[in-house]
Amino acid sequence: MRHYRDNWFNIGAVLAMAIAGALTLSHRGLSRSRLFSALNLAALMVHQFEEYSFPGYFPGLLNAGVFKSDKPDRYPLNTNSALIVNAVVGYPFYLLPVLFPKRRSLGLAPVLFGFGQAAFHGIVPPLRAKARYGPGFLSAFFLHVPIGINYLRAVGSERPWGGGSGPARRPTRSPSLRSGSARR
Repeated sequence: MRHYRDNWFNIGAVLAMAIAGALTLSHRGLSRSRLFSALNLAALMVHQFEEYSFPGYFPGLLNAGVFKSDKPDRYPLNTNSALIVNAVVGYPFYLLPVLFPKRRSLGLAPVLFGFGQAAFHGIVPPLRAKARYGPGFLSAFFLHVPIGINYLRAVGSERPWGGGSGPARRPTRSPSLRSGSARR
């Protein structure tokens, strides 16, 4: 378990490559929303690799530069908290829309989180830590953002937002009734 705790981000990078390879072979059999959700999961793993392995200095930058910690090697982000937040919570959060693609809220949450990742990594470390680059920005900007935009387009084309039937939807009137030229 210690090996996984110390290398989960590297294992995730290999899983991201496996997901990308599997999607290359099977993408035609998937709905577009499921495809983009799976790509978003792979993007998360690439993002985490960028944060923790290459270039990999995100924990120190966050602890020392953003939070101004007295113990930047251990607080607030350490090996255990990074594993829990990213793998134990993050992987299921991004996997649920792959497993349940018709539940739009499950897919929308990781998409919005990915947009937030791009904004956070592009703005907060440069301002607070006076850094030119925040590890995680490139993958968030070049993967999460375009995948998220395409996910939103896909679910919108599969089933329009705000559509549906039920008591909240008003029936439409025919053009002749709108103009006041109804038969008498």
